[in-house]
This record gives sequence, C-alpha cells and structure tokens, in this order.
Amino acid sequence: MKYFEWLVVGTLLASTAVWAQEPNPYSGTWQVSMENLKGEHRKGTVALADQDGTWDIEHQNVKNPCAGIKAPIVIRSVSADELVFEIVRSRSLRGCTDNIATLKRVNETTLQGELDDGRKLTLTRE
Repeated sequence: MKYFEWLVVGTLLASTAVWAQEPNPYSGTWQVSMENLKGEHRKGTVALADQDGTWDIEHQNVKNPCAGIKAPIVIRSVSADELVFEIVRSRSLRGCTDNIATLKRVNETTLQGELDDGRKLTLTRE
C-alpha cells in the first residue's frame, strides 16, 4: 500500500514539474499603450519571460516618483486566451503601489485589458 501512495505522489509531482516548464506563449517584447485615469495617453515597453518580466512606461512626474519607474513583473496566470501579471513597483521603490494587469488575447500580436485600478491598456507584440 505504501508503494502505491508513493507512486501517486511521485506522479503528481512529476506532472507539476512538467506543467511548470511550459513556455509562456506571451514571452517577448511588447509595446504597451495605455491611458491614465485622466485620459492621458502613455506608452512604454513590457518584456515578458516564462514567469517574470519588466514594465517600463515612458513617463515622469515630479509629484509622483513612482510614475515611470521601471518595475519587475510577476506572471500570475497564463492561458491561450488570457494573461494576468503583477507589476511590482514596490520592489523598485518602497512605497510604490503594485498593480495587477488582466489581458485578453485579441489576436497573435495584440492583448487588451486593464489594470486593477481601471486603467485600460493594450499590448502589441514587437
């Protein structure tokens, strides 16, 4: 009986390891276009890898040191139809707010969605 239990556990662990190694279909460099909450247009670059990446918006604001800061991304979930990642600005500068981006696949080169604060964004593959 113990052998069977270990066989089941081993099979589950092996299948988890295979799943974890699946390549992210969204890996690569993307141009991001978004509007802030005032409707002003912003652009930048998002670089994605299998489990992480970087967020780099071309914007500066004297009143907000977190605006335009290059920040790491942590991939939360990936499917054929959707990509969810967290922009972890707090790792770049203490006190900055992190955001979750939820994007739907439009076609091979375009993802559209929004941040958890309601800002709309579009990613276009380079």
